[in-house]
Amino acid sequence: MAFLMQFGNRWSSLGWLGGKMIRFIFFFIFLSAIFRHVPSVANYSLAEVALFFLTFNLVDIGAQIFFRGLYMIGRDIREGDMDFYLIQPVHPLFRISSNLVDFLDFLTLIPVTALIFYMLPKVMGNLSSVEILWRGFLYLLLCVNGVLIAFSIHVLIASITVRTQQMETTIWLYRDISSLGRFPVDVYSNLFQAFLTFVVPIAVMVSYPSKAVLGFLSLEQIFFSFIVSGALLIFSQFTWKSALKKYCSVSS
Repeated sequence: MAFLMQFGNRWSSLGWLGGKMIRFIFFFIFLSAIFRHVPSVANYSLAEVALFFLTFNLVDIGAQIFFRGLYMIGRDIREGDMDFYLIQPVHPLFRISSNLVDFLDFLTLIPVTALIFYMLPKVMGNLSSVEILWRGFLYLLLCVNGVLIAFSIHVLIASITVRTQQMETTIWLYRDISSLGRFPVDVYSNLFQAFLTFVVPIAVMVSYPSKAVLGFLSLEQIFFSFIVSGALLIFSQFTWKSALKKYCSVSS
């Protein structure tokens, strides 16, 4: 249904897709312009910074594809659709999360994935086959972990929306903060790095996978990333259930 809705107007869909691709290309032009004047950024080469940017897009687009329905929860509450979701046999959080699947983002995922496969040999260098396989596996695992963190944050924002019926400010605040993950968090001050790691774990979500590929992630940091995602997932579910208890139907 989402596919038919998005591709019912092909010109509109092509316009949205073209805009996403142009923004993607412009950022690479921006990176190239920076590295024309400096040899490295926070001791990262152009290929390594590009990997951070591509990983950010991989995790962010993955979350957008599967959890875009959470962006609509404010409208669902105001229009009364939330009442129907709560009386249906399917889990309401799953129903809301999967309410909208963004196939346009799925199409943008194809060039991102292709560029990641192109960049990985450039940044891993002359490693053994075992080391390449291990780092590649760890990269995929941490990317999935990043999507789980993104899901948990979206659920927390949805829980706030259930209580306040206002989502736009909170979701765009998250989008603005998450965009800081386009670059390695090492470019920021130590205080801000701590904020992006322990308060709003954008670094864990999008920077840790690339650091694992580059060999800059310790075993303790790997375990920490899974602890963060697990704790956030549990906390977001608790917050969601607590918010539903306070939900007032539009008819009440």
